[in-house]
Amino acid sequence: MPPKKLAYSTKTQALSAHISDLAHKLGPGAKLPTMQQLSAELGISVMTLNRALSELEAQNIVVRRQGSGTYVNEKLGLKAVGLVYDRALIGASASPFGELLLREAGRRAHENGEKFSLYLSEPSPSGLPVHEDLSEDIRERKVSGLLLMSGQMPAIKWLVKQKLPLVSLSYSPLTPYRVRIFHAQTAYLGALELARRGAKRIALWLPAGVGLGRDKEGDSFEELDYFKQALKESGVEYDQKLVWNFDNLTADLKSAVSNQEQGLDAANAVFATNRPDGIVILDDMMTRGALTAMSQIGVV
Repeated sequence: MPPKKLAYSTKTQALSAHISDLAHKLGPGAKLPTMQQLSAELGISVMTLNRALSELEAQNIVVRRQGSGTYVNEKLGLKAVGLVYDRALIGASASPFGELLLREAGRRAHENGEKFSLYLSEPSPSGLPVHEDLSEDIRERKVSGLLLMSGQMPAIKWLVKQKLPLVSLSYSPLTPYRVRIFHAQTAYLGALELARRGAKRIALWLPAGVGLGRDKEGDSFEELDYFKQALKESGVEYDQKLVWNFDNLTADLKSAVSNQEQGLDAANAVFATNRPDGIVILDDMMTRGALTAMSQIGVV
């Protein structure tokens, strides 16, 4: 039985992939072999080859110049960085960290001459766990690496399998590289800065999930140790009443309260009894809640 003849679309896709690999090997600006040379070398018709080159030109991999030939796109070596995010992480009701990260990542990409793209972490209609624009850009080599700000496990698993450079800004154990915040150092630097600005009654607020690292004796938070050290270096007295953490919440609230609600609760409680003149808060959503409460009670 003769071998099954490949469908036209499959043959064109395979040819496009082959020429794309050749373009990446030759490098930006290089001239590809002529149509006749490629046709003879690959055993493919000029018509099929022409369609494959048209696809690659639409993908900005090659450039066809009338009367001169086909060249590798000069911008082929341009690095393209993408940020994959959950819809809930960016927007009016989301953490301000998302907006800050987006702006900073875009600024740095621009400074480095890199393309910067945003990809929403949502399934595609075709059944993939990521949006079609992201899967297409990966398939067409339009993205060099990804920042991941998503907790969608199916999407994370799929992206890890693509073998792209991937840095997670969430707490996914699957990604090889993860960015974590060193809260103790944040407490230290925050206290130093407030003291430098003249604050004498500096508070430290820690939400759930922060302040879990204890010293060898097990009697203090690592974040609190760093905070105390900064106060000592600045000549500011430590007041335990100005420290607020998850343990301050009543048992019925601990199972349901959000970080933003913790900020509201902390501000209402602390400013009613023992008002500080500077606060280090180790969470952006807790900060948002605290600012809301402080505005309501006339502090800011």
